[in-house]
Amino acid sequence: MPDSALIYILLLAGVALGWTFGYRYATQSKRPDYPDWIPSVDYLLAESNDLSLEKLLNIEQIDDGSMDLFLKLGRSLREKGELDRAMHLHQRLFARADLERSAMQSIQLELALDYSSAGLLDRAESILRELVSGRGHVSDTAAVHLVELLEEEGEWGAIIELYTERKLPGQTGLNKRVSHAACELAERSLKRGDYLETQKSCRLALKIDSACARSFVVSGDLALGQGEYREAIRCYLRAGEVDQQSVIRFLDKLVQAFRQIGDAEGLKEHLRKQWNESQYVPALVACIEAMAEQKEGDAALSGLIGELDQFPSNQGFLALAELVVRHRQQLDKGQLLAVYDILRRIVAAEPKFVCSNCGFRAKEPHWRCPSCKDWASVKAYTPQSVTQKK
Repeated sequence: MPDSALIYILLLAGVALGWTFGYRYATQSKRPDYPDWIPSVDYLLAESNDLSLEKLLNIEQIDDGSMDLFLKLGRSLREKGELDRAMHLHQRLFARADLERSAMQSIQLELALDYSSAGLLDRAESILRELVSGRGHVSDTAAVHLVELLEEEGEWGAIIELYTERKLPGQTGLNKRVSHAACELAERSLKRGDYLETQKSCRLALKIDSACARSFVVSGDLALGQGEYREAIRCYLRAGEVDQQSVIRFLDKLVQAFRQIGDAEGLKEHLRKQWNESQYVPALVACIEAMAEQKEGDAALSGLIGELDQFPSNQGFLALAELVVRHRQQLDKGQLLAVYDILRRIVAAEPKFVCSNCGFRAKEPHWRCPSCKDWASVKAYTPQSVTQKK
């Protein structure tokens, strides 16, 4: 009886061992043939090891983790300027037949960026257009890169076509860029005297982006060129309402339009408003000049000193000096002290030291530049000499 029990136990143990070994063998036989090692991106970049790259590309099956590695490696190669290796990597991946559609689109996008960096703009544009039309998971990103590429080529009409054909995603950033493309077309039309096309492009720019100040500026330029000075003023002021900093584009033309209609009071009022809203020093200077021309020299001088006391600047100080010399203004003792204090604060704000390597500006000397970390590169700041033209 004990012998029978022992035999029974040994039989069960044998069956269990046989089942275990069989299961392991079956599992191992189904395991995909992955390489016994996968190098890191840092290793491949540091060693410039083409053999390792080829070995990695010969993987029979690529999972999501491996694809992320490939894409990261390709971007790193492109950023390092190794465009040939980056293109070789992406072309080899694109030639595979075992990848999913989403992976193929990601590879195509990277390949398009390779071509663009290498100056092969036609190839890059062709791939990006295909991705945008495909409406895949990278189509929005491809659309951004496509618009950037067309901007570099000056193909403003092609950008508008993409918009009108509804091939661009509804992103605020892209709408802004497309509206500027329309403004580029408007400026071209204005230069060749096609006024109807200019108006059409400006209206399109506003339809795409209602906050496009440039369209109002171009419309103002059109009106100014046709002698419609009040309409030009309206457009310029509207541009300033949309974007306060757009004053840098139309200030001189705004002054010209106001002078053409003889509205000195309106000019002073709006110049003062532009200065208060944008803090653009030429707007303040133009306002002071307008006051001086209207025999308001004392008020202009006091107003300029008051503004400079609050917002000291070299440009404003130069305008003050020109006002005193041109209009023969006299400064009393209090004004002289105020001017001295303004000049002192302007000088105090200037950098005393500058890095000769990266241009970092500092008020204290450093043996090691805080910006670029270079040694003994921080020198005394010296103004550049101005060569007088004869």
